[in-house]
Amino acid sequence: MTERELIKLEATIRNKMEEIKKQRVSLKDSGIGGLINSLRKVDEALYEKIMPEYKEMVAKYNIFK
Repeated sequence: MTERELIKLEATIRNKMEEIKKQRVSLKDSGIGGLINSLRKVDEALYEKIMPEYKEMVAKYNIFK
């Protein structure tokens, strides 16, 4: 994966996190889990950086529509 693709993946994950926080899409429907798993395979350091934010978001914003 190129650097540009990695940046795009990170942006997509952060965008989906914002959509979940604003309740535009549910956690399950967003598909963010698959994106985070693919990030883990590609860049472990970035995964470790995003994971605490993701866990906090899940704890606060896991509201079912």
